[in-house]
Amino acid sequence: MDFDLTSIQQQLLEAARKVIAREIAPSANEMDRRGPLGRSDAQDLLRRLAPLGYVGGILPESAGGMGLDFLTYGLLLEELKRVWASAGGICSITTSAARTLSELGTDDQKKRFIPRLLSGESIGCVGITEPEAGSDVQGIRMTATRKGGRYILNGTKTWITNGSIADVCIVLARVVDGKKLLGPTRIIVDRNESPFEARNIPKMGLRACPLSELSFRDVTVPEGNLLGDVGDGLKTALRGLDLARANAAVGSVGVAQGALDIALSYAGERRQFGKPIGSYQLVQELLADMATLTSAARWMAYHALRCLDLGRPASKAAAMAKSFATEAAVKVTSDALQVHGAYGLAEEYRVERYYRDARCYTIPDGTTQIQKLVIGRELLGLKAFR
Repeated sequence: MDFDLTSIQQQLLEAARKVIAREIAPSANEMDRRGPLGRSDAQDLLRRLAPLGYVGGILPESAGGMGLDFLTYGLLLEELKRVWASAGGICSITTSAARTLSELGTDDQKKRFIPRLLSGESIGCVGITEPEAGSDVQGIRMTATRKGGRYILNGTKTWITNGSIADVCIVLARVVDGKKLLGPTRIIVDRNESPFEARNIPKMGLRACPLSELSFRDVTVPEGNLLGDVGDGLKTALRGLDLARANAAVGSVGVAQGALDIALSYAGERRQFGKPIGSYQLVQELLADMATLTSAARWMAYHALRCLDLGRPASKAAAMAKSFATEAAVKVTSDALQVHGAYGLAEEYRVERYYRDARCYTIPDGTTQIQKLVIGRELLGLKAFR
């Protein structure tokens, strides 16, 4: 496949680099240390990045988006996460919520929610994972009881990106209709009209990107907030996994590249025994391996995104890219920290943030081990799990 950038992609990336360097990079480290962004700071971030395509860029123009293909959006994510991975997470999850609404929503639902999400006025999240249902999505227990033209939601969602600051949450729940327990179904929860409780989960990396536990206790939602058909929620949720995994891969490439950039600069400036540490063979070996891993991960991520753009089967490519790129980012950021020596442990040098952020990417959207089971299934046609 040809991955030479088009003129449009080059223009978008150049514009993104300028805005990120001017408005995001100077405060990224300090804001990350403070922990999860509050709603107003997250809104400000989304409004700054929305014109560049970071919020809803992959939605069709008819839905208010820019009609970007998956690879172009991935390139933008890579550029942003090279500087601040948490910012990329907030943008991509809001985009995911908007895209789901664009694909499955009624005309009324699209008009109500999508413009607010794309402008940065509203923040989106997607609630799938539960305390007892992580890799096993079919094990969800949250219920939506149909009663008097409304759904009554009960259950807990956890590890939900943007959960504590989201205005619009698309949850996956099992519909209860009379005595019937129906299949997993997507439901839109507008927090302004259907409040739910949320608490942030302290975590080692991606600290500025809120990761939350959501509690629904008799939360009532209008029946008109049903998204798609009853029982189709699991199918539509799993359908989006290939893109989520490819985006996790390209985001990990951004983190790895950012750490490599920092390590290269430091190796040229830091002097020991009378000369730059970059002149020593063992340091050069570290840098060479880091650059090789980053490059390999990049092409795997681009390949997965290109498969999605071409409408080709992408499950194997996305799983390979996600498992390889996320683990590569852990190795690259760890070695970048090693190049810094003791200074790598200091927050002011940023590289320790890159290491913590990279480590987080091996878990969501299916752990590395789950990706290998997906790859095995695609190779053999035999399932290791349901």
